[in-house]
Amino acid sequence: MKKIQFIPITEDVLELFDPPVPAKSVLPEWYNKQTPYTSEKLSGIPNGIPNLTVKKCMPVLDDMTAGYIIKLNSDLIIEKQADGNVAIAATYLCNKELISTHSTAQISHFPVPPEYSIHPFKFNNFWRIKTPKGYSCLFRHPFYHTTDQPFYSLSGLVDTDQHPVNVNFPFLLRNDFEGVIPYGTPIIQIIPFKRQEWEMEIINDEDNVAGDLEWNKATKKAMHRYKDNWRSLKSWK
Repeated sequence: MKKIQFIPITEDVLELFDPPVPAKSVLPEWYNKQTPYTSEKLSGIPNGIPNLTVKKCMPVLDDMTAGYIIKLNSDLIIEKQADGNVAIAATYLCNKELISTHSTAQISHFPVPPEYSIHPFKFNNFWRIKTPKGYSCLFRHPFYHTTDQPFYSLSGLVDTDQHPVNVNFPFLLRNDFEGVIPYGTPIIQIIPFKRQEWEMEIINDEDNVAGDLEWNKATKKAMHRYKDNWRSLKSWK
């Protein structure tokens, strides 16, 4: 089994901060509340199509639980100032700078969505991330947590088998938010993967007879069609 290492950048990090965790341990609140059916029970009347919700979608679950999560180290107080700028203060009185900023000029041509501020901030990360030779990490906003959070972490891909220092995480704040982002909020999802060369190919296969037959056989059961027939179990510890 391959290992990803999270190495504290100073000796006191283990005492000051919670370590990263597998993503499966921090499912978003909305997902935990989601019912498996659109009504109180399983139904397929009159067309035979089961009334399943996103709770039964394995690709969504596999996406949410992929890799590892770094969580916010402190409550953050967000306040709008008279000049229109935003001030951020971490309530945790430790000896580390938890939040820093990027210059707006650094993303002057990036199409920032209108609901977000054009002033980028940065979550400072106190863990150096090390992967085996040939493996990189995708850093992204925790998928399906978006609706719970008033910020959006920007994505990046780093060759963590070679990169010698910690990676920090830029983010944007929503314009309409003022208040507290709570300690423990997931801020970044880390997905290690093996670097390989790929080449795309376009195949004209309009009939797809074999694929249709496999799918039709799977519909003999109302539930777990993808899970029981084609899904591979993933392990993130």
